[in-house]
Amino acid sequence: MKVFAVCGVSNSGKTTTVERLIAELTARGHRVGSVKYIHCENFSMDADSSEDTGRHRAAGSRLISAHAKRETTLIFPERLPTEKLLRLYRGECDFVVCEGVSDIELPTIVTAHGKADLVEKWSDRVFCISGVISASIAEFRGIPAIDATKNIEGLVDLVERGVQRFCEG
Repeated sequence: MKVFAVCGVSNSGKTTTVERLIAELTARGHRVGSVKYIHCENFSMDADSSEDTGRHRAAGSRLISAHAKRETTLIFPERLPTEKLLRLYRGECDFVVCEGVSDIELPTIVTAHGKADLVEKWSDRVFCISGVISASIAEFRGIPAIDATKNIEGLVDLVERGVQRFCEG
């Protein structure tokens, strides 16, 4: 399984880039999963304690499954480290795209509005630049900038070639 991140400042094209990556990777026959970091402090899938899952949580359930006709949701009553969460994807996905995840070191595509944003989000794990800034630059610090809205094929070619297998042990 190959895992990589897309990170950047607000409204810089992260979700658009992720959407297009998922669609193109899927079109190429890959099984794709995603992890989306939610920045809202009080977000909860079962925030309403009158719902059965909320009642299970209040009673002390360690792991809750909402098992419906069309989907299954697992609810852990804590924030899992991303590395532990990714273990659930093993055997199910060829690629996992992590949007906004910062608690694990992964190959990274950075989205930005300008060069100051790139500097803010830069690390030695960056292998590509995309998002809003990619419409106005071809590269930064020797790393290519590829606009996911205009050249998703080129961006996915780079992902397929450049992202190594994630340690699955």
